[in-house]
Amino acid sequence: MGVQISKEKENSIFSLGQVGKMLTQVAFLGILLIMAVLVFFLVSSSLSGGTPAVFGHRLYIVLSGSMAPTFDAGSMVVVQPTSPSELQVGDIITFTGPEDGEKLITHRIVGLTAGEELAFITKGDNNQSDDPEPVGADQVVGRVRFALPYAGRVADFAQSKGGLLALVIIPGALIIAFELRNIFRCAAQLEKKKEEEKALAALAEEGEN
Repeated sequence: MGVQISKEKENSIFSLGQVGKMLTQVAFLGILLIMAVLVFFLVSSSLSGGTPAVFGHRLYIVLSGSMAPTFDAGSMVVVQPTSPSELQVGDIITFTGPEDGEKLITHRIVGLTAGEELAFITKGDNNQSDDPEPVGADQVVGRVRFALPYAGRVADFAQSKGGLLALVIIPGALIIAFELRNIFRCAAQLEKKKEEEKALAALAEEGEN
């Protein structure tokens, strides 16, 4: 009975060790994934001189809360280029502002104009009134596919020197150190195993003599 309890304890400790190792691996892969996304965002922004694109979808950081609670400031919206003729009431679109072609706005289509040319009446979900000017077809950048909460804040922070250090350089250095430690540990275990095998072989030869 005593031996059985000992084995159960050993199995329990072994299981806990396995769970801990699995959680460490998941955390490690998560950090790698986050770093890969941030590096891609930074490199893509630098090369294009603007917003990065993933499989033809543009990524934009939400700067205001006009679309809350659908998505808040600091989120990142994934925008797919879409023909204006395919858009309909209820779609959330990103478009250039009427006065400044470089300013981007992301609001919901709440209606269509009755004019000859296609134009959209838009409104922020958190706003009390419609946008003052209809959005022309030539102003439409694309339709929002989905939003990633807080991703915009992280991406914006990652573009600063402090963010690059905290989110990319330091985690990268820790990962390299962690992997080097594993390599040295494996090398030490292999060396120890070889020494044990030599010692057993030497004892076997002495026994034969």
